[in-house]
Amino acid sequence: MKNPLLLICISFFWGANCFSQTIAVGNYAEEIARRDQITGQSDNPFSFTIRPISAGWESNKIDSSLQNLAFGKKANPSIKLFGVPSVVQILPLHWLSEYNLNKPFGYNNGDLYPNAGYQTSLSGGIFVKTGILVIQLNPEWVYAENKPFNTFAEVQANNNSPQLLAAYFATVNGIDAPERFGNKSLTHLYPGQSKISVNLKNMELGVSTENLWWGPGIKNAIMMSNSAPGFLHWTFNSVRPVKTKIGSFEWQIIGGKLTQSGFLPLDTGKLVYGKGLFSPKPKVNRYLSALTVNWQPKWIGGLYLGFSEYDYMDMNAAYDAKSILRRIIPVITGSSTKANTISNSSIGDGQDFAFSLNVRQVLPEYNAEIYFEWARNDRWGSLNDFLQEPEHASAYTVGGRRLFEIRSNQFIQVKMELTHLQNPPTYLLRDEPTWYVHLVSPRDGYTNDGRYTGAGIGPGSNSFMFDVSYVKGNNSYGITFERLVHNNDLYYSAFAGTQNYFTHWVDLSNIFYANYRIKRYLISADLAPVYSLNYEYKSGTSVNLHTRINLTYYFN
Repeated sequence: MKNPLLLICISFFWGANCFSQTIAVGNYAEEIARRDQITGQSDNPFSFTIRPISAGWESNKIDSSLQNLAFGKKANPSIKLFGVPSVVQILPLHWLSEYNLNKPFGYNNGDLYPNAGYQTSLSGGIFVKTGILVIQLNPEWVYAENKPFNTFAEVQANNNSPQLLAAYFATVNGIDAPERFGNKSLTHLYPGQSKISVNLKNMELGVSTENLWWGPGIKNAIMMSNSAPGFLHWTFNSVRPVKTKIGSFEWQIIGGKLTQSGFLPLDTGKLVYGKGLFSPKPKVNRYLSALTVNWQPKWIGGLYLGFSEYDYMDMNAAYDAKSILRRIIPVITGSSTKANTISNSSIGDGQDFAFSLNVRQVLPEYNAEIYFEWARNDRWGSLNDFLQEPEHASAYTVGGRRLFEIRSNQFIQVKMELTHLQNPPTYLLRDEPTWYVHLVSPRDGYTNDGRYTGAGIGPGSNSFMFDVSYVKGNNSYGITFERLVHNNDLYYSAFAGTQNYFTHWVDLSNIFYANYRIKRYLISADLAPVYSLNYEYKSGTSVNLHTRINLTYYFN
C-alpha cells in the first residue's frame, strides 16, 4: 500500500481487536451466552437488553465451544484483501422446518409466516472483515404451505353483534397484520441477517437488515423483537460496552423502512353484517426512528438500567415536507402530545410514539437473574397527568430465572416471564391506544411485512411463560408452559355490558424441546400440543399440534 498514513490508520483499527460479527437474535448460542453470564462461567459484559450482541469479547473466560456455536473458529487474520489482513468465513448453514396441524402457532419466528401446514427456511452466507470494513451476507429463503384454516371472518361469519364487529374492525383498520397471507403457498427470499458496516473501536456505523431485540425479556420484547422479518435500517451502535468513570454504556440508534405485507385481511367479505366496515389503507411505507441506551453502574455489579423509544410515520407528502432532521431522527426531535390522541377535536399528528424503561439484575452468586420492563404507548399530557394515572397506555414484562447446580456443569433451570399488553382501565375515561394499532396515519401500525415488530403475542394480549429444563454443557432438554390470552382489548370492547365473561380466547401450550450438539451439527426440536379455549372468541374448545426442527451445520 502506497499511502503509509492509510496503512497506519487501518492497522490501528485492526489492532483495536473489534468484534463485529454478531450472534443472530434467537440463535441458541445467544441463550448459552446469557446463561454462562448468569452462572459466572464467562465474564460477558453485555446487558442482553440490546441484541444482537457481538459474538466475541476480550476475556479470559470465553467458552470456546460457545465461540464455535456462534461463528466457528476464532476470527484471526488469515488472508489479505487490498493488502490488508482480513478474515473470510463461511457462516453456519441453518435449515428450519415447522408444521402446524390446523392453525398458526408460535412467534419470534423472524421471516416465517403465521402458517397452517408445513413451512421451511434455509439460511447461510459469508462473513468478511477487512480493516474497519465488515460485510455479512446471510440471506434467508422461506417457503410456506399456507393451507386454509378458520379465520375470524369464517368463525364469526353470521355474528350480528355491532359491538363485536366494531371492535374487530377497530383493530384491522389500524394495523397491517393479516391472519392469513393470501390463499396460496408462499415463497420469499429475504436479505436476512445481513449488514455492511464500518467498525471504529467500540462503535459501528452501517446498514443492516438484521433482526433486533430491545429489552430484557426472554419470551417477549415490547419495543423490538424478532417476530417480524428484519427491516432495512441504518444503525449507529456500540459494538461492546464502552467503559466510563461511572460505568459502562451500550446504545443503538436506527432509522429504517417498515414495509406493507401487500395482503388485505382475508375473508372480511364473509362477515354478513360487516359490510362497509373495512377501510382500505393507503399504499405507503413507514419510516421508523428508534433508540435504546443501557447503563451498567460501576458501583453495583450485574445491574443494567435501560431506556428505549420509537417513533414511526407514513413516508408520504407530509413526511417529505419535514425538515431533514425531523425526517432522519424524529425519535429525538419528538412528536407532539397529541401523537396518540383520537377525538372529535384531534386526529393525531401523523406519528406513533412509545417508550420504555427496563432493569436487569444478574446474581451470579445465586446463578440467577431478574428483570422488568415498563413501557408506555403514549406521551403524558403533563406531570399532573402522569402522577394521577401513570398506568395509562402502559404495558410491562417481568421475569427471571435460576439455575440449580446438581453436579459439575449440570443444572436444573427454571424460568418465568409475564407480559401484559392489555389496556389498563383508564380506557373507561379517556382515549387509550391499543399497542401496535394506530387508527389514523400511520394506519399500518407497528408491523413490518405484515408481522409484529414489537412483542409477538400481538395487540392487547397477555402471556405467562413457565419453563423447566435440564442443562448439561451446551445441551438442554425441557418443557415450556405458556398461557396466551389473545387481544383482550378487542374482547372487552366487544362484550362490554353483555355480562359475557367466559369467551376469552386463550391458548394453553406445552412445548417439549431439546437442543443437542453432535460434532459440527446442532439439532433443536420442539413438540407442542396446543389447547385453545374459545378460538376467535367463539365458545368452544379445539386442539392443535405444532412441531419444529432446526438443523445447523458449522463449517469448522
